[in-house]
Amino acid sequence: MPLPPNEPQMSELTQQAIDWLVVLRSDTLSDSEIVAFAEWLAYDHSRSEAFAAAENLFGDMVQAAKQTTVSPERVDVANEPTEKTPNQILFKNKPAARYRRWLTYSLGLAAAWLFAVILVIPEQSHLFNNYLSDYHTQTGELRDIPLADGSHILLNTNSAVSVDYSGSLRQITLHHGQANFTVAKDAQRPFEVITDGLNVRALGTVFEAYNPDSQEISVTVQQHAVAAHLQTDNHSVKVNAGQRLRYRSGTALEQPESTELKQATAWQQHRLFINDRPLAELLAELDRYRLGRIFLSDQTLKNLRVTGVFSLDNPDDVLNAVRNVLNLKVTRLGPWWVLLHR
Repeated sequence: MPLPPNEPQMSELTQQAIDWLVVLRSDTLSDSEIVAFAEWLAYDHSRSEAFAAAENLFGDMVQAAKQTTVSPERVDVANEPTEKTPNQILFKNKPAARYRRWLTYSLGLAAAWLFAVILVIPEQSHLFNNYLSDYHTQTGELRDIPLADGSHILLNTNSAVSVDYSGSLRQITLHHGQANFTVAKDAQRPFEVITDGLNVRALGTVFEAYNPDSQEISVTVQQHAVAAHLQTDNHSVKVNAGQRLRYRSGTALEQPESTELKQATAWQQHRLFINDRPLAELLAELDRYRLGRIFLSDQTLKNLRVTGVFSLDNPDDVLNAVRNVLNLKVTRLGPWWVLLHR
């Protein structure tokens, strides 16, 4: 994004940092662009400083705009000369187009800054769902919710549900996130969970539903079974204890697969169980429990293997332990963004 004409020139690094702010606000931001940004940021410490300075520039420009804005010049009805303050004279002598260019430039940085806020605080993208829900959790929060019929919902980090009980049906809507359901028996009122077009009916059971931002919904059964079907198709698929059903929007339901319950349900004890999985998978899980984002500087780091049981009470402690074991370096941009590199 070039500076408006006749303005002081920025350093090349600052210009690159502003360009990256604009890229990061794109609705079509790809994984390769995130990796490219991580590689750019990891090159040396001066780039982290330049990126932070680009964010600060937006704040400085807003402050400067507040200080230079004055009331419109008063018009004397009798066309008599009126006394002008120095600020009014300065304002009159500056072309209006120059301020419009600065305004356009400021708005561009403002939009980039707002996108950066979403990256730092992911649950902000779910504020509307949280507002509509009956219960929701913040990042890192684990919440047990007792229901009127004796059932329980264990709500994982950054999740939201609504409860609708009637005389003939107990219906839960999972707006986003992950929830475990322990269902009380009631033969007259089936217990059903709905999430993004998928209906899951309990058959006297303990099960969980997970609806992440990746749009691949999963249903894992711990006890007994559930029957799942699409709202557009009455054909149901039975999922038994120890099985997981995966569903991606716009596709047909497939048969469930076996899953390791110890690993799948570790979050219910606020733990993360990883058994010989790629580092990228571990970091994606940690991202769910902390404010901010964790980036890897290159593709080769994604496939490093990790095994362990980690407490989720402090995700940054897990991050530090893993990077020490794998002999990785860390670059931090503020309190939230973390870049791992060699």
